[in-house]
Amino acid sequence: MTRRNWMWLALALSACGEKPAPPELLPETVATMWHRASLREMPVSEAPDPVPRTSVKRLQTATYEGPGKIEARVYELTSSAVGLDMVQRWHPSADTVFVNPGHYLVVVKWQQADRQALRDFVSELEKRLAR
Repeated sequence: MTRRNWMWLALALSACGEKPAPPELLPETVATMWHRASLREMPVSEAPDPVPRTSVKRLQTATYEGPGKIEARVYELTSSAVGLDMVQRWHPSADTVFVNPGHYLVVVKWQQADRQALRDFVSELEKRLAR
């Protein structure tokens, strides 16, 4: 078999394989003190926040434990403009913060969390997603 045929065979076999899983948007550990307790890929149709469903590529939710409890949701958006528009229209609510690093919208809800630890969580997550 010629070299060219081997290349085509290798290409065909790699195309038949399963697609790799998309990367996790919410890491196992954030700011060294927050540890993920659960992770879920949620259908966009079940999004609990007022987001335009057609502008969301995917949604991941996770709970974290550390100096308190956190529920984080990351919306992967079709464009950064969508995120900016959502942040401008967002209605604040108690014990909730949201940030928009690029093509993502992050919503963080907490229960009895240490304020500095919470700031560290949001800051590190925002930096990771902005890369």
